[in-house]
Parts: sequence; structure tokens; C-alpha cells
Amino acid sequence: MEWLNWMKRAIVWVCRIKPKVFSAEEKKAWCEKTAAGNRAQDRDITACPGELIDGLTMEAVPLPNASAWMVTKPDNPQDKVIYYIHGGGFIGACTKARMPFVSVLAKRFGYNVFSLDYRLAPEYPHPCQLDDCLDGYMWLLDRFASENIVLIGESAGGTLVLTLSLLLRDRQLPLPKAIYANSPATQLAEYTDSYRRFSLKEDFIVTEGIIENMYGVYIRQEEAKEPYVSPLYGDLHGLPPITLTASECECLLDDSRMLYDKLLAAQNEAQLLTYPGLCHAFIISPQMKRVVRDAYPDLDTWLRKHLG
Repeated sequence: MEWLNWMKRAIVWVCRIKPKVFSAEEKKAWCEKTAAGNRAQDRDITACPGELIDGLTMEAVPLPNASAWMVTKPDNPQDKVIYYIHGGGFIGACTKARMPFVSVLAKRFGYNVFSLDYRLAPEYPHPCQLDDCLDGYMWLLDRFASENIVLIGESAGGTLVLTLSLLLRDRQLPLPKAIYANSPATQLAEYTDSYRRFSLKEDFIVTEGIIENMYGVYIRQEEAKEPYVSPLYGDLHGLPPITLTASECECLLDDSRMLYDKLLAAQNEAQLLTYPGLCHAFIISPQMKRVVRDAYPDLDTWLRKHLG
């Protein structure tokens, strides 16, 4: 793999790749194109390849402003559930795009999954995503005890499982048993040292420029430090147990490190697991042998601990 890293560095040096920050005109055109693409998105998971869905039952769940899927397997515990919230920069993806991971959760790890297809920016900016996450959780509370619900999310989904926990606590609603956030953006206000070290060197997914590109697309700039956008700046007392995972060579590494320190300072039960050589949001990639070898055993341990 070292040759691949050197090749990436050589490409960056030769091409002088720089982060792309959109102008107002470029952003407007991009938003129109992206919104149209999202409206045309195929979200029917029943059309996924057989190797992903064979043996699974898939129920479409309508929500007030969004939709979700309940994915079950007959021999999984029926009184326990994973609430999965996908990533995609708040602007893309859906359950269908994440079925390789959802399938692994249901088949390999052996737990039923409730997967949310929340509304997407730029057509639906913040707080639409968080509102939809809350609607999904309320649907689950009508059917499951809160101590039998865990939250899992990667990237933007990792951010949303964290902000949802703040919202639930603030509204004095029953909290989930535990939260697992993989590669979350815990703040959208500043570039940390890990951005400067890894952007377009090791990390080609989340790079410098992303924060400016979020403004006017997902959030307004003045919202960047609001806790329901950037949980790092919120009151972190009284939250469920939180596990943060990140690659040791991704731009968002420091986001997890900073939140972990603040969670401990607020006397929460928290865990930070970092992995060398993996990519951003690695948890959704069961096709990657190193993810299965290095990260999935820890995810399995976490699930057994909190769901039994």
C-alpha cells in the first residue's frame, strides 16, 4: 500500500491540486443540478442485488417529511434495533446506496436495521435533516424500548447521530442505549491540523474547502457554531455512551479527538477508536479487507455490549 500513497502524493505534486471553493454563481448552478438529481434518486432497496437482500424482509416506512426502511431477518432479535443514519455530506446518498453496509449489519452482525432516508440539502437545508432524524426516532419509540435502540452513522450521518442525541436530551425524551459515530464532522467552523496534514495528501474525500462549500448549501455561515450543527460547541452533559471512530489519516480525525476530550470533560462514557491507513467513513465499506479485519471486530464488540 505504501506505493499507492506515494503515487497519490506524486499526482498531487504534479497536478498542484488545490481544494475547490465554489463561487456564488458556481454554487447556485451546482445546487440546482444537485437538487434535481436528488429528486430523481431511486431509493427502492427491493431492487438491490440478490446477494444483499436475500433472506431479508424490507418494509417501507413513511414519515411526516421523509421515509425509511425497516430491514429485518427472521432469526435476529426482534425487540432490538439499529437506527442507521447514512452519510453523504448532507446532500447525497440514501439507504439503497448504503445497502452493502445495511446488509452486513442485518446478516453478519445479526441485528435488524431501521435506515432513514432524510431530506437532502440543498433543496432542504438544516434543520430538515435533524427534524427527519427525530421523526424516525419517535417512530421507533412507539415500537421499541429506548434501551434496545442504538444509533450508528458515518460522516454526515455520524454528525446527525450526535446532534440527535443532543436534541433528545434537550427535549427530555428517552435516550438510546448508545451511539456509534464513524468519521463525524463534529464542527463546521474551522480547519484543524488534521485537515492541513491530510487534505489532498492522504484524504481525497473530505478536504479543505468543504466548510465554505457548506455555507448556503447545508447551513448559513452564522449557524456554523450552533450545537445542532456542530456538537463540539454544545453542552455535552448527560448523553448516552458514545463511541467515536476515525481513520488516522483523514481530515476529520481532530474533530473526533476534540469531541472525545469534551465528552470526557462533561463526564460522559466515551470511547475513541482510530485506525491507520483506512479511508474516511470506512465503516460502510465491507468490500475492503482491512475494514473487515481491523474495524468490524470492534463494531461487533460494541453491538454485543449495548444490544446483547
